[in-house]
Formats: sequence, structure tokens, C-alpha cells
Amino acid sequence: MENIEIKLMSEEDLDEISELAKESFPDEYNVTKVNIKDKLLRDGDKFEAGSLILRNMATSKLIGFIGSKLSHSDLYPATGWISIIAVAKDERRKGYGRLLVIRALEELKKAGVKQAIIGQEFHNFFSGIPNPNDENVGFFTSLGFTVNEGSHYDLESFVKNNEKLENFDVAPFISEFEVKTYNNDYDKLMSFLNKEFPGRWAYEVDTAIKANKDFSEIVLLWNKNENTVSGFCMLSSYKDDMGKKTGYGGLGPIGIAEAVRGKQLGNFLLRESLLQAAENGVARVNIDWTILVKFYGQFGFEIKRTYRAACKKLV
Repeated sequence: MENIEIKLMSEEDLDEISELAKESFPDEYNVTKVNIKDKLLRDGDKFEAGSLILRNMATSKLIGFIGSKLSHSDLYPATGWISIIAVAKDERRKGYGRLLVIRALEELKKAGVKQAIIGQEFHNFFSGIPNPNDENVGFFTSLGFTVNEGSHYDLESFVKNNEKLENFDVAPFISEFEVKTYNNDYDKLMSFLNKEFPGRWAYEVDTAIKANKDFSEIVLLWNKNENTVSGFCMLSSYKDDMGKKTGYGGLGPIGIAEAVRGKQLGNFLLRESLLQAAENGVARVNIDWTILVKFYGQFGFEIKRTYRAACKKLV
């Protein structure tokens, strides 16, 4: 591979990386300039030595890039992630993608990583191998990754003028339960999460609150009689490259206390959370990393993107 240069990725490369990402990933994957900046270049878990660009020295053209991350959480000891990789369309099938992955894995191993995962990090672009066709899966299996058999999905639906939301009957729930947005209810919320959803979800919510997440994007299900949290849901509003809200947003995670499951409260909380998303100016909602197609389908959600999880032991 003559005239090829591998360099560490920096913010100076943002414009070129964004253009290559636009060529490589359909708009529906939301790999925007602002997300590349926030989810990779300025992400606290970014692994500098394993985040690389590949350039043709003769033409100065950016051929490809790879972003990798290193876990700083006890939830994922000795773990690294291949967050994103892209190669220019006219430069594919020449070994450049393999070169980038192998180099990133070598650096992760040097840093003490024992397991590398495709996507799925805290601030991820993808929850696994996107569009896991034979070629994409084969690329990673040829590099020694183990790929899960089952798929998981991103689902989407419009929440404004959604008759399924509007026609939902709340009468069975409102005498005992109510849904409200977060209002400095930190102790009660974290007590609920540490009991019901310890680990990643508790960590993510705690981190979001400490990062001053908009209160309107944290939705809580309250037991009115006991004044306790019985469920939660996290919302988000996506922004364009100028930092303006796009009307496109996300929902999740969402969960209900074990003691009140089986009462259809998940449906109630989901409906109220989607209405809150609409109140926040979101018209179209993405629900990522799920297999619960039927649960979300009751409000019109359909499969938009498909993924398969993959990991590799670095020993």
C-alpha cells in the first residue's frame, strides 16, 4: 500500500471525516458533523491511539477513518469499542478497512483491552454491525470477531397526529399512577434505578443528570399513593450540524419496577413519554437497540435499521 499515511484523528479532520461519513452512511443513521464531534472527537472515552485517519499522500485525499473508544467504567472492565469505521466508496475492497481495524485492535490491546466490541459504547453511533448483510458480517468474522446469530433493531414512528397514541385509554391507570417529568427527584429516581436497573441504565441516567440533561427529557412514572418512582424513560432531541433541533429524537431506555409489571403500565408510560417527546418539539422518534418490535409496534413503530452484535477477545 504505497503512498498511504495513517495518522491520529483530530478535530482538524472533522470536515473531511463528516463528508466521508455522509458518503458512507445513509441519513437515517444520523452520523452528522455534530454527532461526530460529540460522540467521538470530544467524547471522554475516545481512544486517541486507536482513532485514526488513512490518507493518500500523493493526492492528500482522505481514504478512510476509524474511531475507537476505551472503557473508563467498572461496568466494562478491560473493554474497548470500535465505534465507527468508513472507507471511501471508490477505495473499498483494497484492504484499507482491514488495515484500520487491525491497527486499532493492536493499540487497544497495548492499552490493556481484553475485549473489543463493535459499537454499543455509552455514546454510540451503532448498537452493533449496521446493515448486517453477508459482506458486512463477513468483514468482521474474517478479522476474528464473533457475531451474534440474532438481530436487534432501531424502530421509528411519527408521534404527532398519531391516532394510536390519541386513542389509547388511560382510564385504568390514572387513579393510582401519574407520569411527570423530572423535577430534581434525584434521590428517589436513583434509589429506584439502583434497585430495579443497576448497572448501565443507572449509570447512564446518573451521568445524564450530572451533565445537566434537560428535565423535560427525563420522564417518571409515579405511584401516587406511595409517592415512589415506579418507572422511567429517557428522551432526546437530535440536532443538525448547526446545533439546532431537527424535530427528530430518541426514546430509551425505558423500564418499569418489577413489582408493578403485568399491569400494562409499560404501555401507559410509553404513551405518555411519546406525548412528552411531541411536547418537546419532536415529530419523529427513534427507539434504538431493541428486539421488542411488538411492544413498540402498538404505537406504529416499525423496523428502520438492523444490527448484529459482535465482539473479539484480545489475548
